[in-house]
Amino acid sequence: MRITQAVTIVTVMAACSALNSFGQSVISAKAGVIHYTEGDVNIASGKTVEPVEARSGGKYTDLKEGQALGTAEGRVEMLLNPGVFFRMGENSSVKMISSRLSDTRLDLTSGVALVEVAEVSKENAVTILVKDAAVTFSKMALVRLDAENGIKVFKGEAQVMTGGTPQILREGREMQFQAGNAVVKFDAKQGDPLYRWANRRAEYIAMANIASAKMARSSYSGLSGSNYPTAGGWFYNSFYGMMTYLPMGNSLYRSPFGYMYYSPQRVARYYSNYMQAQNPSGGGSMAATGGGNNGRAWNSDNGYYTTQSRSAGPVTSMPAGGGGAPAAAASAPPAARGADAGTGRGAAGGGGRGK
Repeated sequence: MRITQAVTIVTVMAACSALNSFGQSVISAKAGVIHYTEGDVNIASGKTVEPVEARSGGKYTDLKEGQALGTAEGRVEMLLNPGVFFRMGENSSVKMISSRLSDTRLDLTSGVALVEVAEVSKENAVTILVKDAAVTFSKMALVRLDAENGIKVFKGEAQVMTGGTPQILREGREMQFQAGNAVVKFDAKQGDPLYRWANRRAEYIAMANIASAKMARSSYSGLSGSNYPTAGGWFYNSFYGMMTYLPMGNSLYRSPFGYMYYSPQRVARYYSNYMQAQNPSGGGSMAATGGGNNGRAWNSDNGYYTTQSRSAGPVTSMPAGGGGAPAAAASAPPAARGADAGTGRGAAGGGGRGK
């Protein structure tokens, strides 16, 4: 089965000028970047239907206003506003109505899609039309949209407007179109093949985040005040061969699937803890506080020290220049172009859809 990492040039914005040492870091100026495809995926412009073209080097195709993105025996991952992922299953279609970040609007005309929302900026908005409903998001959410059957909220909540009546659809609730938009409970722990595929994609992107945040932190080290970027965005990591979401400020966001997205500032403290773990016997600033790790034990699962007693003192940072990286970043292999990142799938002549 053909597996491609899809493509057109993503606009580089002014903040990227501070990232020369980071390399090929980009922020999308519009929603609709087609980030990854598996199988048969096409774009329709009027009566013209063409397969999504595969390129390389961090260039991506973006779905333009008026165009429709469709699948046959395939799946597709599209990046909307920073922090919002749109993943569509087989035999489905979505039309881009507006790609502006301030008012992104799509229409799911057939099939199913899963929307993952890690963050929605107050300056941006995402609205997805599905049958007679308009679905919007204001906080973390994981929502399944089915053009025939209805809307399911696996995590968080979504705002749904039907027949001029707004309502909030919360976790474990489903709106059934064929039952007159009745809202009923469902088992939010019960997924399907699209859900499991989206979970894997979310994991790969989160793995690329921690490495990207560390590299960006090094690039931003000389910046301060108004020069330091405050808005998050999509960034291309050339080592992983994929985009990832990078929040800014001192932010830390959790994906609805449970994965973490670190900002460059926030990731620094976790790298500091890792460096301390590499030299638990003391030295540097730790020695100045009384030596040793102060009765603390390194927890490799959590990625930080845990105290042995309530009297243990604070852990301070090791001097600059220490090496190492968190296990989450070090263990993830770079993704081959066109491959399902982090797996053996997607190499030339091989692969197949994961279920």
